[in-house]
Amino acid sequence: MEDAVRQLLAVKGVRLTEPSQLSNIPGFILLGVAERVPEFGEIKGSPVTVWHIPSDLLPVSRAEMERWSVDASPGRHWLLSQRELPSDPESIFPSNSQVVAWGPKKMSIWFGEAILSGDLDVSLPRDEGDAVYSDGTFSSADKNEITLINSVINLESWLVQKNLDNALTYPVLLEGRLWEVKGDLYSPEGNMERDTWIVMEDPWSSNLSLFEDKGNGNATPHLRIIKPPESRWKREEELISKLPGILDTRRQGESEQSENSVRSIMLEWWRVDVKSVTIRPMGAAFPAWVLNVEGRDDVLLHSINGRTYPLP
Repeated sequence: MEDAVRQLLAVKGVRLTEPSQLSNIPGFILLGVAERVPEFGEIKGSPVTVWHIPSDLLPVSRAEMERWSVDASPGRHWLLSQRELPSDPESIFPSNSQVVAWGPKKMSIWFGEAILSGDLDVSLPRDEGDAVYSDGTFSSADKNEITLINSVINLESWLVQKNLDNALTYPVLLEGRLWEVKGDLYSPEGNMERDTWIVMEDPWSSNLSLFEDKGNGNATPHLRIIKPPESRWKREEELISKLPGILDTRRQGESEQSENSVRSIMLEWWRVDVKSVTIRPMGAAFPAWVLNVEGRDDVLLHSINGRTYPLP
């Protein structure tokens, strides 16, 4: 995990250098010294010492934090902790130092957003079963054919709005599907035009929509892919029957001139002929998070529509 922390710091532009004086504090790994850290603003000439507290079964005790406060040199410090911190760490920190401490919740959001945005690539071992692409649609050989749909919601803002600041989160992917659709469009006059579209199927929200590829170029991260119940997928016949509502389009027709010499351009419907349609499925994945709230069942947060769904 230390390597992943270092990698993400580098991606975020935090350049670490070796400290002039090494420090050996049990439970606290000294990663290095940075000239600038976004959490401290852009003050020059005041370096920040960055620490990593790796995961453990027990939270960080007050005694551990007090020992670190005594042993750490005065100055500015950034603590990145995978363990729960004491409830009021600010009361422990020395008065001659400025300390920013991130607990596991903040760390999980930080890592989750970096993974889903493609900034950080995390590979999971093969023996973790459903945590890798295990079926034919999402096999590792087909990984490059999976389109990662861009997130819409901001996780941290969503949690604040829903008063779920204390929720633990970890990123996953929700299985979706893209359909390459080819078919004929007809004008009211009978003019025909062959066209190709990409339609996105979201089985979680039972939604079909026209997909416009923004060309994000993000690689699909190696995360657990959660499949919807099989009944949520649309049958091909049902999908084709719904295409007119998505693909029919209004276009400018020929201009018409009235008796008073006013020229107008009418809009006319070009409609898809469903009998001419052929479709081809392609893999897609929606970024999501599993939300763990104490006293509640875990749920999935869909990053496109901001809705939660029970784990299948």
